[in-house]
Amino acid sequence: MANPLNTFKTKTASLRDSDNTVGAVYNAPTGYTGIILMAQVANVGDSEVGVSMIHRDVGTGTKTPLVQNYIIQPQDAAGLLTGRLIIQENNQVIVYSHGGVQYDDKLQLTLSFLESLNG
Repeated sequence: MANPLNTFKTKTASLRDSDNTVGAVYNAPTGYTGIILMAQVANVGDSEVGVSMIHRDVGTGTKTPLVQNYIIQPQDAAGLLTGRLIIQENNQVIVYSHGGVQYDDKLQLTLSFLESLNG
């Protein structure tokens, strides 16, 4: 069976402080380009928490901050992108909270994206 040309997907994640060193919330698969259409973070806790979002080029190891320690008030949400973000194959998006383990899982991320088969 042939690989699909375009696939819309949604991914959710509970953010942790250690995610900035542990791993990515999105990896563009081999042979595909990811197009992030929406990235929203909701603070489900009872105190403000910071969030950061980074693009990582796996080939060069370059990390480019997109949002850095943006404070989200309790019981509020924020959109992390003002437009679309293209993630070339095998590159990553890393999103994590700030403040230590007491803030782990207080921020809930929702990503909507399109994976398009490279030609």
